[in-house]
Amino acid sequence: MRFSSSFKVGILTLIALFILLFTILWVKGRSFSAGERIEVSFKDVNGMRPGSGVQMMGLRIGQVEEIIPVINGDNSFVKLKFVITEPGISIPKASVFSIQQSGLIGEQFLEITPPKTRTTYISVSNDANLLYKGDVVQIKLDKQFYEVGEVKDIQVMSTQMVPPLMKEKIKTKYAYKVDYVINLPGLVLPDYMLGKIFSRNGEKELRLSMFDDTILPYPHQTSPYTVIEPMRIADFMDLQYKAAESLTETTLKVNELMSDEVIADLKQSVKNINDLTAQATTTIAKAEQLINSSKADLDALIAMTDEVSKNFIKVSDNINNIIGDEKFKPTLISTANSIDKLSKNLNKVLDNTDAKKMASDLQSIVQNLNDISTYVSTMTKDEKLKQQLNTTVNNVNNAMTDISSALELVNGMTPDEKKVIEQIVEDTSATTCNLKKFSEKLNKRFLLFRLMF
Repeated sequence: MRFSSSFKVGILTLIALFILLFTILWVKGRSFSAGERIEVSFKDVNGMRPGSGVQMMGLRIGQVEEIIPVINGDNSFVKLKFVITEPGISIPKASVFSIQQSGLIGEQFLEITPPKTRTTYISVSNDANLLYKGDVVQIKLDKQFYEVGEVKDIQVMSTQMVPPLMKEKIKTKYAYKVDYVINLPGLVLPDYMLGKIFSRNGEKELRLSMFDDTILPYPHQTSPYTVIEPMRIADFMDLQYKAAESLTETTLKVNELMSDEVIADLKQSVKNINDLTAQATTTIAKAEQLINSSKADLDALIAMTDEVSKNFIKVSDNINNIIGDEKFKPTLISTANSIDKLSKNLNKVLDNTDAKKMASDLQSIVQNLNDISTYVSTMTKDEKLKQQLNTTVNNVNNAMTDISSALELVNGMTPDEKKVIEQIVEDTSATTCNLKKFSEKLNKRFLLFRLMF
């Protein structure tokens, strides 16, 4: 069967039109595939064009069909639509969409990354707080907790195998290694988060938090995917320029602080510290030599101190013996009572000149008695001498009692018996003078005896 020339021309024309149509659609990025078409929004596509490839984990699964800018003031964005050309491919919820570039100046493409498995470490405790596969993962966003994922796996491992950043938070010998997945679209978390097992209504949950307790905002969006905006080279250079400005400002401030004068002062301070250290070392060495050379004197001083303390102990024992003596103590108390009684009676006759002299004599007697008591305290070992002293003090006490009785008699007489009163006062004064002389002699004897021993 032979075809005419017109038929052949028509067939060639149709084939050419088909090739032309296919080429146009390919250039514009449109595909004849019946695969799933997905639409995402970017604030900036960084020069991407229709027909660019779509990759998932390095494998091309489709191509970009349409890129439409939407102008809406401050909320302007770019609508990007692509189609999946590979059969059996489905994009998981909360997958990350980002615009990547093959090489430094290579072709741009849309990269899709499924939600990756994250890991946190929790101290192993003795309670029954255990997580299981499929348990809920929560994190505080804004002011409340939200379910953001689920637990995928749990293992028990030694704390030595925990990464250094997390090891500081583990205080037990073993730790739970908890693998989890975040499925909340728009939520971007750092690689490491702090984990804690929380029980609510009898069910266990994994609660996550930042290392610095920062509370993240809730990602309010309608898209089921997480979009990572691209960074233009201009933006990158702008950040680098700002970082360079900050570094330059810091350098200038450091230069201002570390001026030549400050450096000179620091050098002088270091030199002074070195000199001071050398002097301190020399002083310590001299002190050590002084201690070593004075060791004998120190030992002698310690021995003398020990001897003195022993003597003090002996003195205290003697004082205790005196205080505990059954005869001497009542005698001293009786003498003190007699002197007190005598002083009261003297108040009524102080206007008399003889009475004043008698009071002076009595005061001397009391002083002498005090001296005698002191001497007795230093010679307590001689029991015979102590007995004699007690007898003497008793005699003085009796004399003082007589004087007191005489003064009481004076107080009881009337003015008509004036002559009798004057005679009694004279007698009392004479008795007092005799007692004074006796006490002085006794005191001198005790003083001589003390000097001898």
